[in-house]
Amino acid sequence: MRLFYEFYATLSADRRHEQARQVLALRKRAEVALFVSVQNLAETNPHLTGPKNQPPDSPELARDKIQSLARLRGLTVLPLTLGTAFLALDLCVAGRVTRQGYFDRQLAALMIRETIPVILTENVTDFAAIEGITPVNPFA
Repeated sequence: MRLFYEFYATLSADRRHEQARQVLALRKRAEVALFVSVQNLAETNPHLTGPKNQPPDSPELARDKIQSLARLRGLTVLPLTLGTAFLALDLCVAGRVTRQGYFDRQLAALMIRETIPVILTENVTDFAAIEGITPVNPFA
């Protein structure tokens, strides 16, 4: 099983924190491959340093947490490329997606490029219409 995991529960006070830790523990299983993109790691910073985290982390602490996530054994960090961005734009055209919806299409493009069929996300509807990708909400 290959999974693409987005980090939504990086805050210890978040109701999804424990479930997210259980998902991360899957990386220790031989039959599971967990992936995250550079985009996911970047999107973590505003959550750690913003109003959802009280008190917000300092920029230094947020950096340290994100770097720690990126170094987890059994979690592969995938880079974004120009080819991925172009495929994301094609997916936007095909799905008539505008504005912030681009970023979900960028993740989908990366998954297509890497042949990763499953994404764990709360945004199931944002990925449901993309052929070859199965969205699963681990918090449902």
